[in-house]
Formats: sequence, structure tokens, C-alpha cells
Amino acid sequence: MKSLWKRYRLLRVISPIVFLLIWEGVVRLGEVNQLLVPAPASVLRTMVELTVDGRLPWAIAVSLHRVLQGFIYGSLLGIGLGLLVGWFPAFEDAVDPLVGALYPIPKSALFPLFILWFGLGETSKVMTIMIGVVFLVLINTVTGVKAIDPVLLKAARDLGANQRQIFTKVVIPGALPNIFTGLRLGAGMALILVFITEIEATKAGLGFLLWESYQLLLIKQVFSCTIAFGILGILSSWGLQWLEGVMCPWRRL
Repeated sequence: MKSLWKRYRLLRVISPIVFLLIWEGVVRLGEVNQLLVPAPASVLRTMVELTVDGRLPWAIAVSLHRVLQGFIYGSLLGIGLGLLVGWFPAFEDAVDPLVGALYPIPKSALFPLFILWFGLGETSKVMTIMIGVVFLVLINTVTGVKAIDPVLLKAARDLGANQRQIFTKVVIPGALPNIFTGLRLGAGMALILVFITEIEATKAGLGFLLWESYQLLLIKQVFSCTIAFGILGILSSWGLQWLEGVMCPWRRL
């Protein structure tokens, strides 16, 4: 079992390296136009140049500030509402129709409204990201609460636990795996929405740098920013997986 685990961990390292080598080879052989798809080595050089002159780190820092604000606010609201909706039928009856009506609306379509209401500053961007995160976390939290084994709830009641104890000791821990699933989906959505909000009404951020590079036909910079978004996505997913392992140790058994 341990050797199998090591083999899969090794594949995680080998597969992207093989992909990059194939990409580099295809470009070098002239199979694709380098003006449209540059070689990985040239993209890496561009990323180094953007890092050295400070543009890429600054763009990432600005976008992360927006992402973290929207993600934290949306996650807290989504988890809180999800626990209430999943556990209390009255909350479900009140909130479920609103979720059903609002969730299908493209969150990027709300950005112009937030600009109208909150102006061109950070608030409209953070609100757009927050709305995108909250529904994903809420729905997964509700699913986690409703998926708790009724036998566990009955056992807690038979042992004399009151409603508050059942909620804090059984419901919340039982819903945590689904909550983290929602958080990982929410983190990805936050990165998507920060790009959308930075295309317009801003002069800083990773999305702005990517879009400006596209308009100037700086394709290597476009790829560099795209890869930076991908790295942020990987790091956020790994970070949340690590946190899930810490908070849900029984999942590793």
C-alpha cells in the first residue's frame, strides 16, 4: 500500500514534466506558431523577467488581497447559512427558494450592478467574489449536514446530548468534509471572478496584467499570467486539503 502511494505521488511530479517536455518539443519542431503558443522555456524566462522587475509579484499581491477578502467573507456566510439551512427546517423553507433563484445567475453578470451600487473601488470586486463563493460553500454545507448518518444523531440523543451538543459535536464535524469540498470549489471560483473583475475598472492585479498583455499581443506575458493563475489554484487546493487533513483526521484512516 505504501509503495502504491509513493508511485502515485511520483506520477504527480512526472506527468507535468512530461507534458512540458512534449510542449517544448512540439514548438521547437515548428509544429505550432511560436507567436501563438510560445515554448515553455521562453515563457519561464518571461515569468522571471516579470518577477525581477516586480510587476508579477505586485499583480499577484493585489489579486490575492481581493481573493482572500471575498473568499473569507463568502465562506463564513456560506458555512453559517448552510449549517442553519441544513439543520433547521424553518431556515431551509425560507432560504431554499432564494438560493434556487439566485444561484443560476452568472456572478459576472452581477459585477456591473455592484459597480453601480458600490463604485469602481475594491468593494464591488470583493462583493462579486464573495457572492460567487457563498453559494458553492452553502450548498455543499447543506449537503454535508443532510448526509449525516441518522444513527449517529440517535446515539447522541440516547447518550443524553442536548440540541446544542448534538449540533456542535456531531453535525458540524460530520459536515466538515463537504464544507471543505465547497471551500475548494469556492477558491477556484474566486480566482475566476477576480480575473473577470480586473478586466474592467482597475489598473492593477493579475487579471489586469493578463488582459493588458493580450491587448498588446504580448503572448508570452499572457501565458505567464495564465500559469500564475494556475499555480495559485494549485496552492489554494493543496492548502485546503492540508487544512482538511488537520481538522478531519479521521478521513485519513
